[in-house]
Amino acid sequence: MKVFFDTNVYIAESLLGRAAERMINATSAARWRIYCSTHVLGEIQTVLLRLGFAKRLATLTQDRIRRRSSLVTPPPSRQAVPGDPNDSPILRAALACGADYLVTNDRHLLELNPCEGLEIVSMDRYMRIIREQGLL
Repeated sequence: MKVFFDTNVYIAESLLGRAAERMINATSAARWRIYCSTHVLGEIQTVLLRLGFAKRLATLTQDRIRRRSSLVTPPPSRQAVPGDPNDSPILRAALACGADYLVTNDRHLLELNPCEGLEIVSMDRYMRIIREQGLL
């Protein structure tokens, strides 16, 4: 399986911990491929700094993500997310790596499920999927 986690999943892991961390660790332990993009890494830094956290936390978070994921660079595309074009790079990256799942809590992305063979699921739904697979 191939999984692309949206920025909000990594922010939840950094700030809220437990559930998002367990979900990502279970995905990694199952040897499912985790993909990320430079766009997501940039968003992580922007969000954490905007929330008032030290740049060091953003850097450590980005480093942790780089260690356990493969970076994908999506080709230029006119594919856009209706309602929020800022989400388009995330959708493009998930499609470019051939992800089975795009895990997000962003409603604009969730409304597109399914998209070109990509299943777009919430964090709660993904937790149920990995539990059903016996990964938690």
